[in-house]
Formats: sequence, C-alpha cells, structure tokens
Amino acid sequence: MSSKITRDKIKAVIFDLDDTLISEYQFIVSGYRYMSHELSARLKRSPEEIEERLWELSRETYTHAFNRLFESYDEPYTDEELRSMILSYRAHPADISFYPDVKDTLTALKDMGILTGIISDGDPDRQRNKIRHAVDILDTQLGLHNSPGYDPDKRASYWFDEIILNDEFGGAAFRKPDPKGFSEMASRLHTDPSAMIYVGDNPSKDFHISSILPYRTARIIRENGIYTEREYLDGIKETFRISTLTEIPRIIDGTFDKDRVISS
Repeated sequence: MSSKITRDKIKAVIFDLDDTLISEYQFIVSGYRYMSHELSARLKRSPEEIEERLWELSRETYTHAFNRLFESYDEPYTDEELRSMILSYRAHPADISFYPDVKDTLTALKDMGILTGIISDGDPDRQRNKIRHAVDILDTQLGLHNSPGYDPDKRASYWFDEIILNDEFGGAAFRKPDPKGFSEMASRLHTDPSAMIYVGDNPSKDFHISSILPYRTARIIRENGIYTEREYLDGIKETFRISTLTEIPRIIDGTFDKDRVISS
C-alpha cells in the first residue's frame, strides 16, 4: 500500500471509544466515587472507606465489584438491589472527558470534510452516558452551549455523523471482531469501506476487520494503555501506528511518515 493517501480516497474516520477517545479508567474512577456516596448510608460507612474498598477489590478484577463489596462487609443484598446499583453506576453523571488530542482531531477532520463515527462494544446505556458527558465537557470548553438552539441530547451528532453500539444488534455476540457494526457503519455513511479508516487500541479485536472488509486501520498507542500487550487476532495488524490522534489528518493528506505504515 502506498503511504500517500489522498483526501479523495478517504471519506470517513471511525473511532473506537474506550481508551481511544476516552479513558475507561477515568470512567471507573468517576463511577466508584459516585457509588461510594450512594452506598454510604446503606453500608453505614464513609464514602472514602467504601471507595478505598472498591479499589482494593479491583486490584484482582473489576468484575462483580458491587457483589464483592457487599460480601466483603458481610452485608446481604438482593438481586433487585444489585441491578439498581449497576444501573446507577452505568448512568451516573460521569466526570469524564475526551483525551486532549480529540478536540483538535475532530475539528481538523470536520474542516477537511471527513465523516466521523464511533463503533463501540459494551452496555449501550453506559457507552452513551460516557459519550454524552465527554461531549458536554468538550462543548463547554469551546463555548458551544451558548449556540442558538443548542440541544445537549443531540450534540454528539455535531461531532460524530454516526454512533454504532454493537450490543444493540443483539448482545455481546455482535461485538468486535464481528463485522456487523463495520458493515452497518459503511451503509449508514453511504461510504465504501475502502474509503474508511477505523482507529482503535486493542490488537485482539480492533484490526481484524481489514481481513473481512477493506477498511484501513490505525492503532493508537496510549500511555499506560491496558491492551498494549495483547496479541493480534489471527496475526492481523493495523495499517498505521500512531501515538496521537492528531496524526490522522496527516494520514489522510499524505504527510504521514511512510516508515510507520505497518501493513498493506
């Protein structure tokens, strides 16, 4: 593949969400803090103690955090209580923002006339919550809240032409590397996959699509990224390797370093 990719070839850039546009860890920090205050009266302990206990339990795994929290205090709980806790965590007013390189990248892509989108796995309510709060902070930074007709519930569509949450197709079976979300995105944007770049961070699922559909892919290497050491699914690597999202426009206009083209 030629390292020079011209704008008339690339029409859309699609992003993964967690650890590509936002920090999943930041969402967990926000959620644990919020839930620690929510559960303080129920557990008769200070929010600070509960938050510390949640982090202690999470050193091994984040799975079933609230079950294990109650069990660590020998406190009984019902299935209904557990469902309520999980829903509160997913929908909490998240203190979360986009990575610093997102604003300039999205702005540059809009200026270039490039379509943008998100394809993400995970619980749809939680993922939309993350996007909503991150967009709200971005809009605040740019002063867009004062724009005529500003609607915070629809503002994500200003930055992203389409958002696809794979679980909405029918659950976890449609998560990456399943191609459903990728083919649907191409259809919704009326764009051939060969004119699209997918940007992600997880070698075990984000780049395999290029073996099924002619997407180009880019891997963002974030500091302390949790998927850095993951193996590539079927050995299929990204097309481009980047250290900041602001390199995406350079891929499109042909000024990206050809020595950093990974695969063809």
